[in-house]
Amino acid sequence: MLKAHKNNVCGDVYVKLIYVGMLFCFLLLTACSSTESIKHKKNVAVTHSVQTAEVQKGPYETEVMNQPSVVSYTAPEDPLRFINEPIFSFNNAAYEYVLSPIAAGYEKIMPEVIDQAITNFFYNLREPLYALNHLLQGNFAESWESIKRIVINSTVGLAGLFDAADDLMDIERNKTTFGNTLQSYGVGYGAYIVLPLLGPSDFRDTGSLTFNYFTHPLNFINDESAAQQLLIVDGVHEQVPVLSNYPKVLENVDNRYEFVRNLYMQNVQRDGQEIRKEAFSVNNKGGK
Repeated sequence: MLKAHKNNVCGDVYVKLIYVGMLFCFLLLTACSSTESIKHKKNVAVTHSVQTAEVQKGPYETEVMNQPSVVSYTAPEDPLRFINEPIFSFNNAAYEYVLSPIAAGYEKIMPEVIDQAITNFFYNLREPLYALNHLLQGNFAESWESIKRIVINSTVGLAGLFDAADDLMDIERNKTTFGNTLQSYGVGYGAYIVLPLLGPSDFRDTGSLTFNYFTHPLNFINDESAAQQLLIVDGVHEQVPVLSNYPKVLENVDNRYEFVRNLYMQNVQRDGQEIRKEAFSVNNKGGK
């Protein structure tokens, strides 16, 4: 019993040391913010063409605010609509009246330099997943770039708080998921589904979420309690930009369910085409 108590105390001390260390680095960042500039990378707006080169982050970004409320392409099949629509209605209320105001308040009071440091920190934790999935996709050069980013940002970047790999060596982040890996092998998305609170998804992407959860580097640290807390903070923090923009993006949309579904599926079809290198592949081969 004494040994168990000692382990618990050590675990608590370990967690507190992590938080104190992060707080110290955040204060250091604030002090240096007057001399250092933060890169602002914006997602490219979703257009009507499926030939867009950039990959959009999600269906609620501010860049789509000027898009019409009806996506101009054939509506996808939605065999699970009888389940999806009630879940979407729940999510819509939770986003608009609870989560979106909280996210907007967070963005308003949180200094940008600290928020960027938190973002960089969690991206650095996910970088091994990018390296693994690039490897599984046969993209060996991209996998090696991700490995270099891990080493540089974990050392020079102070545990990932700075994106030193990009800022100093122009090694940009190249995100990918297990869902992209499945796409590269021709695995279809299955069917469109709406997950409680998580929002629009599909069978393939849900499998990707499961894979990413169990292979996340945080699962391999000794303190399970600290790992779970950091995983939750990571997931919540990643959704802050989406949630804060949600009411503005969908403000004048008549049928929110169909708009979000169509936009999500348009991205799925476009991204799948890009990943499998199908677009213009025949014409490019012959140089015609």
